[in-house]
Amino acid sequence: MNASLYDELYELRYVIRNDKRFLALKELDEKLNENEEVMKLSYQKEMAIVEYEDALNHFGKNSEELKKAQQKLAKCKLELDNHPLVKEYYLALRKVREMDQQINDKLFHDFQVSEEEK
Repeated sequence: MNASLYDELYELRYVIRNDKRFLALKELDEKLNENEEVMKLSYQKEMAIVEYEDALNHFGKNSEELKKAQQKLAKCKLELDNHPLVKEYYLALRKVREMDQQINDKLFHDFQVSEEEK
């Protein structure tokens, strides 16, 4: 890799890491990891996943136990996803992913295969 390309990639990395969208996501990530309520909801969801997997392994696919475990998991996931801080995080994450996609499209535009070439 030539030095010029390396310098340009390093500059791109710097620009991305200092972009307001990336910085907002990083800040929200820190808030999520420090928020007791979010940690509790996340733990409850993880435990519901374990219960669901256990029910899946021990009971039939149409069993009442599996249905209850599935409902509990859905409820826990919904509670976590509806927490205001989590919603804010997902919105920030979407913005960073859009930025990533734009960068990817610009960098690799010439390498993309069209539908006609497939």
